[in-house]
Amino acid sequence: MTTILRTRAIRYGLAGAVAALAVAGSGATANAATARDSASRGPVTVSEGCGYLGWGKYRHCDGGTGSTVMLDVEDFLGNLFHYCVGPGTTNVQPVIRWRVTGAWWNGGTRCIPGYYGPA
Repeated sequence: MTTILRTRAIRYGLAGAVAALAVAGSGATANAATARDSASRGPVTVSEGCGYLGWGKYRHCDGGTGSTVMLDVEDFLGNLFHYCVGPGTTNVQPVIRWRVTGAWWNGGTRCIPGYYGPA
């Protein structure tokens, strides 16, 4: 039960971070620290999008480091699955039986890209 709550907290925390990046990229004034952090991550624009893109696609923006991250992927029945992705866009839908409705980083790194099974 605690793991599910923590996972959802991470999910909603990341959604807030993505929303903050969208506001910063839309012309709103950002402070110098935010601008410096964004510049150090690499040349990703807000229009390209990072994170869950919809229709079973997830984009991992790594800033050129080549890192991999472990995701929690949710289908429309609420089942969770683990899926590791590398930099770029990955389609996580083909290996999950029911329609994917969301995917978010669960804190895991340095994994081998691919499907890891039910959470």
